[in-house]
Amino acid sequence: ATDYGATVLNYAPVVAIRKDDTGFISGVVAEDTESGEQLTIDARVVVNATGIFTDETRRLANPGAPPMIAPSQGIHLVLDRDFLRGKTAIMVPHTSDGRVLFAIPWHQHAIVGTTDTPIDAPSYEPLPFEHEIAFILDTASEYLSRPPRREDVLSVYVGIRPLVKAAGSDTGNTSAISRDHTIRIENSGLLTIAGGKWTTYRRMAQDAVDHAITLGRLDDKPCVTQ
Repeated sequence: ATDYGATVLNYAPVVAIRKDDTGFISGVVAEDTESGEQLTIDARVVVNATGIFTDETRRLANPGAPPMIAPSQGIHLVLDRDFLRGKTAIMVPHTSDGRVLFAIPWHQHAIVGTTDTPIDAPSYEPLPFEHEIAFILDTASEYLSRPPRREDVLSVYVGIRPLVKAAGSDTGNTSAISRDHTIRIENSGLLTIAGGKWTTYRRMAQDAVDHAITLGRLDDKPCVTQ
């Protein structure tokens, strides 16, 4: 972004969203967490691209905003390489929780995942549930060179998906929620982009910027990221 002239502020979270007399967003207040200085920033468009914390940001503009995110937790296990003796990955297209399971050779290890567990709220430091670990071990034992046990797990890492729930939907089964991204423009003018996948991030960015150009009456330019 800086290569194309953007001003980038790290460690400076938005702590307030400013509005004009009509109630339309006119900028933000950010806080430099290293110095404590508050920065007042004018903006013709504010884009909320905060992933699993999307709803927290939306409530800065509208405290009563109903939630649009159904956070889903996924974990991966790291095992020793001898659990996956072949040179290629394994993908199981259907498991008991409705997701695929994969085992991928990685250096001298094997990575096995993943789960899809609804959680109540996002966290900066998510932790795996024991039942998630047990689910992967039980399912993988049918396909690996030998059944892995709990003590064979060398490491676990966890991620949270910012899935967008459909209006009125039951989020008890997050594996059934679409992985498509959603763009929502609030009455205040806040432009939110949520959902999607890492594999679609460039198109997500293009859609968000195209909407921002229209919303903020910015100069219309073709996307160059592709």
